[in-house]
Amino acid sequence: MHRSTRQLSLPAYKQRMETQGQRGALSYSASRRLIMLLVLRAVLLLGLASLLHAAGGGQAVSLSLGNGSRLRLVMDPSVQSQRISTSDSSIANMSLSPWTYRDSCVPSRWPRRISHAQCLTSGCLSLEGGGEDAALEARPIYYQVLVLHKILRQVHNHKAGGRKRRQFDFRLGTEVITVGCTCVRPRVVLQQP
Repeated sequence: MHRSTRQLSLPAYKQRMETQGQRGALSYSASRRLIMLLVLRAVLLLGLASLLHAAGGGQAVSLSLGNGSRLRLVMDPSVQSQRISTSDSSIANMSLSPWTYRDSCVPSRWPRRISHAQCLTSGCLSLEGGGEDAALEARPIYYQVLVLHKILRQVHNHKAGGRKRRQFDFRLGTEVITVGCTCVRPRVVLQQP
């Protein structure tokens, strides 16, 4: 079987390369749009979940749309985040730098409870099972997560003798949490003579 080869002139070759480059740029901008849509979806899901959580932990909440109509939001239970079970942390126990989880509970934050990993050793366990290896250090692995903070908003009632109603806003924020531990070589700082 013989393949035919076609030679391109220099202007045709340049045009072809520019067209391929533009396709790459379009795919890059399309991927950026996709990432932005995924981030927006995550923020909206987090907001809806916080509304459901603020409504008493139920699976539905009703919202007023401002034009007199109401909207009922129902949370799909399969979307809710899965909890890390401390008894089911076999990866943490099998690691050469084992860790355990401790919980941080903040009532005004959603999610209220976040588990943080805490390294159990300063060094890493030896592969032979003879204790810690001083040549390596156990270091935490950090990860940044999105959280919502519930903030009290003062709403003044304009009617005479009216009382203030308590309403809340949700502010999107981030927190850095420890998700596990890993083994690293120790830092060596050389002294200057």
